[in-house]
Amino acid sequence: MDAKKFLDYINERYKRNVKSDLIVLDSASEGTKYSDTAIPFARGSDFFKKREETPKKIYEMINMYSYDEYPWYQKSKNFYKQGKFMEDYEDNYYEKVRDYCGYFVTYHELNANQLRSYFTWRTDIRKDNYRSTYTSFIYLYIYELLCGIGTVSKYDTINKLKELEENILNLEGIENAAQIKRNLNRWYFEYSVINGFSADEIKEYIGGDAFKWDEAIEIFKKPENHSDNEIFDALVFLLGSRVAGSLSVKKQKENMIYIFAYVWKAILKAGSIDGQSVFTHCFGRLQSKRWYPLGNTPYLKETREGTDYVLNSVRSYHYSKQVWKEKSYSKECFDRKKLTSVFREIDRYMRAEYKLGYYLKEREEDKWIRDYVKEAFDKAVFELNKTKKQQIDIDFFALNKIRSDADITRESLIVEESEDTIFDISNMADNAKTQEKESVKPDMDINIRILECILTGEDYKHYIKENNLFASIVTDTINERFFDDIGDNILECDGEDIYLIEDYKEDVLDIMERL
Repeated sequence: MDAKKFLDYINERYKRNVKSDLIVLDSASEGTKYSDTAIPFARGSDFFKKREETPKKIYEMINMYSYDEYPWYQKSKNFYKQGKFMEDYEDNYYEKVRDYCGYFVTYHELNANQLRSYFTWRTDIRKDNYRSTYTSFIYLYIYELLCGIGTVSKYDTINKLKELEENILNLEGIENAAQIKRNLNRWYFEYSVINGFSADEIKEYIGGDAFKWDEAIEIFKKPENHSDNEIFDALVFLLGSRVAGSLSVKKQKENMIYIFAYVWKAILKAGSIDGQSVFTHCFGRLQSKRWYPLGNTPYLKETREGTDYVLNSVRSYHYSKQVWKEKSYSKECFDRKKLTSVFREIDRYMRAEYKLGYYLKEREEDKWIRDYVKEAFDKAVFELNKTKKQQIDIDFFALNKIRSDADITRESLIVEESEDTIFDISNMADNAKTQEKESVKPDMDINIRILECILTGEDYKHYIKENNLFASIVTDTINERFFDDIGDNILECDGEDIYLIEDYKEDVLDIMERL
């Protein structure tokens, strides 16, 4: 067939399916005769030479890829098949290659040289020769381990992942190391759940920090199963410095621990408050949602239908009809302000009961729980005082002995007065007054003036500039001055700008009026 007929044939087939430009043969080419021409291979000889040097198994693996299934499932299925085929493969290709800059990399996205480079790095890793590499290679190795490629058990998988994190992700030059670690921490947990690790095993391999949220929820849901200290520690975990820095906690910590635990147990039994329990107000309801374990990895291990995994009393996982579901109390449903209301009301009553200085004012947002807290608080104080009274066991015999010993001591200390023991009390009083005057600082110092400006929206920066101050130091000084009363920082500093935390505005204004 001559060139014109060939192109006519192509155009005819092409225009049946695609509306586009046709291939046109230059009319000048009509009647032209063509002869065989030798193709020079000399320039491409290096390419073919390198191709011949590439191990046959690399190309065998590449050719194993199949396109029979829908893309995502087929990509994962191919990865496992190719990975098992190359499970024991070793290489020594140390030529520089380009990184694959794409999302969710598998063997299929890499060319022959990139594959050789990856398998060479993997060979070194298996021989404890840890060296930096590309992000794509690290993810590829993680996917292999999750799929059981190069591991002998589920425990071996976790151990090898931990070795990778400790020995590779901490090396210099690893790009995206922080993101890889975040993904790993999530995958540790998800892999452990779908492979049936016990809760204790998960803590052993992953660490207890992953369970602190659940533990806090368990404690607040069933406080009767926990000590007062455990309840209070859970509160500190959830509210942080708002609790730890409170004046009541700093000066009456033991009493606060007992009273908070008592009050929480009491209001939990109070029943419906505005239509729901105090626990639901603070933590929401148990949520059921779709769960996608090991998402964005080629993991395809089948799970037995009807699998139920109960991690603890507030979190469980269920597999049915090829779908995982999680039941848990979501952090997104946690109402921090509601729990803060409970604590703040107790803190307010504590300051009044034990005369701890500045008293907190009532807030409108705490009204929903105020009466319940007050009733429980009064009972808690009564029980606390009764318990302390019962603990006073007066030993009259010991008391009489103490009195007798005191009399003997007093008599032995009686001596004749001498002129040296006579003190001029009037002079001491005058000196004390003088020292007191010298030590008193005026309340309205420059920091308070700056705070007044912040509260009223006036310009405060010229005070900082005129007095050669730093915004960050002013912020720390004012926060420290108010911390005992408020129990938290009232200001935040962002470079040269100082901001008031709005939650504490009313309290600060009240204190400023006193000043």
